[in-house]
Amino acid sequence: MRTINWPSPTPLRLLALLACLTACSPGEDVQTAAQQPAESAAMPTDTTLRTIGQGQLTGLVQNNGSLAWRNIPYAQPPVGELRWKLPQPPEPWAGTYAATDIIQPCPQFVSTLSAGIADPDGDGIVGSEDCLYLSVYAPSDIPEGEQLPVMYWIFGGGNNSGYAGDYNGGVLAETQDVIVVTVNYRLGSLGWFYHPAILEAGASGAAASGNWSTVDTIAGLQWVQDNIEVFGGDPGNVTIFGESAGGGNVMSLVTSPMAEGLFHRAIVQSGGIATTSMEQGVNYTDDPIPGHEHSSREIINKILIRDGLAADRASAKVIQDAMSDADIRELLYSQDAAEFLKLYNPEAARNYPAPKKFTDGTVFVGQDPLDQLASGNYNQVPIILGTNRDERRIYLYAAMMDVIRNDPQEYIRFAHYPSIQWKWRGVDNLARRMAPVQDAPVYAFRFDWDEQRTSENGLDMSIAIGAAHSTEMAFIFGDWDVGFISGDALYHDASNPGRDALSAAMMSYWSHFAYTGETARGRNGDLPLWQPWQNGEGNPKTLILDSEAGGGIRMMSQEVTLESIKADFMAEQWSDPQNRCRAYLSTFAGTEAFDRDEYVGLIEGGCSSR
Repeated sequence: MRTINWPSPTPLRLLALLACLTACSPGEDVQTAAQQPAESAAMPTDTTLRTIGQGQLTGLVQNNGSLAWRNIPYAQPPVGELRWKLPQPPEPWAGTYAATDIIQPCPQFVSTLSAGIADPDGDGIVGSEDCLYLSVYAPSDIPEGEQLPVMYWIFGGGNNSGYAGDYNGGVLAETQDVIVVTVNYRLGSLGWFYHPAILEAGASGAAASGNWSTVDTIAGLQWVQDNIEVFGGDPGNVTIFGESAGGGNVMSLVTSPMAEGLFHRAIVQSGGIATTSMEQGVNYTDDPIPGHEHSSREIINKILIRDGLAADRASAKVIQDAMSDADIRELLYSQDAAEFLKLYNPEAARNYPAPKKFTDGTVFVGQDPLDQLASGNYNQVPIILGTNRDERRIYLYAAMMDVIRNDPQEYIRFAHYPSIQWKWRGVDNLARRMAPVQDAPVYAFRFDWDEQRTSENGLDMSIAIGAAHSTEMAFIFGDWDVGFISGDALYHDASNPGRDALSAAMMSYWSHFAYTGETARGRNGDLPLWQPWQNGEGNPKTLILDSEAGGGIRMMSQEVTLESIKADFMAEQWSDPQNRCRAYLSTFAGTEAFDRDEYVGLIEGGCSSR
């Protein structure tokens, strides 16, 4: 692809609009030495010398003393004939491999999740298809012969963006005595793509699934099984955890028969569960069983039109239907990755629509995933499910700046409903099904911390952002530059002590869960008791994670259903009737609660006519 200038391990990532609104001076973080950002501080030393199946390698000693081995290939590069193929075992190397570079991203559109990655040709695409790498982080002092729990991080970004190199596990590893692994995986249409023509003769099972990205994360787990002991990790105690799309990918592994036995606990942060039929992945949109707008056959139509081989979609279909599998295969494999991605997203937005997670019968079973959970037919392990209280504010604030300034309660009201719907979709609706059918505990959390600063321009970030999507990650990694918005844009001296105490508590809960499969009172036994989810009114459900100033860490018994969200929404009073229309769509569109007649009648004159 193209040359990439690598960023620092913890890039300060500010949305462009936010940067112009927050002329903030840096505040000093109140942290222990072990919680300081774990950037690399030394050249490779014999302290980091290890021998794995591929050969010898050395890593880095980081500022906080933790050890890091970065950019280790866990599979062969999925390039050339290996594009849209199962990940192949990595090749051994001669000599000593310097595992010191930051993992490069897989091909993706430029966004806040690729901040710091150069785009020298200015085409709006960064990254390389040679991207199947992982990193390992370990504490500085592991007693000889001891095996520590392994925490396997799957990053988020809509499964279209982001990269593992943006997450440094050194603080979590050093303070909690765990081994942290961060893994890259193929993204978007290079990670999930199915067409019969690309399959090798006789291909079956996962090799004919189109779920290349999901199998990447499984291959990374297999690498952990084969190699993690030499880094001090226990292959018999692996916790998979991830956020947003990464959380959804954790649920993919929980439900995939192929991942059975490769992990022993799971943590889902702002995730969910969904699959796509094979027909949606490959069919034309006007077939008897319609395909997705970006199915493989519709993408081939776009290639033919783009290259001047067809005048329009109708003529492209005629041409495509006359092509042999060999011709289609040659056409698809000849595509430059960047030009191929642009077929899906000519506007170059980060999160382009593309079918993913195909119910092929091998990687994903041919069953509705919610029914699968209710049946108990999945990889039953202790699991944590959680969301953030204000998930959707991160997506709303830029377009609702005037509302934030002039009517903040209306903004809070608007953002509440799609945010609580995320809790229903990603936590309560799953926990209610899983808790009765598995012996292992199911835990739930809601992250509520919202003590951000006010910008010099007067924007109250605790309202604009609050406990928004991704803001909990910094607390779990002890790295205040992690997340969509980070660093000085959010934090300030007055709230940093409470922030740091909550971060320590969350790392304690997460690591104790990795050790034992229980959350209890954390590693040191000094935190409020985190009880498992129990169905039934009045029983414990969800742990609220907040600083003492925000009410502290405590259990709550309330749960949400789609019906309860709808009832609350319909009783709500709005300053601007149009906000009621927009919030209804944002909350209920795509769910069984959406009612077209109800939507039209929400306001005088009808929502749909405005």
